[in-house]
Amino acid sequence: MSFSVIFAAVLVVAVFCWLTGYRLPIRFGVPSLPTGPSGVPRSTRQRLMRLVNGNRAVAGRLVERVRSQNPDRSEQWCWEKAIYDIERDRRA
Repeated sequence: MSFSVIFAAVLVVAVFCWLTGYRLPIRFGVPSLPTGPSGVPRSTRQRLMRLVNGNRAVAGRLVERVRSQNPDRSEQWCWEKAIYDIERDRRA
């Protein structure tokens, strides 16, 4: 293949991505966060588990309550809100 054909193909892909707003999944030197099956970073899950003394049932109920009250929010947001609620209640 000649250089001009490769350049044309790359140009077509670039224009398509620009027009559709699609971002190619390319990361340069940015490490991904370790996540579990829920897509929530391990550090967030561990923080909530520390706050509830390792009680998975309590943590699950807290996150589920937040999720049911805020169905439009992300899973990460629900975990962080549960952490915030516990910390807030303990300050009071």
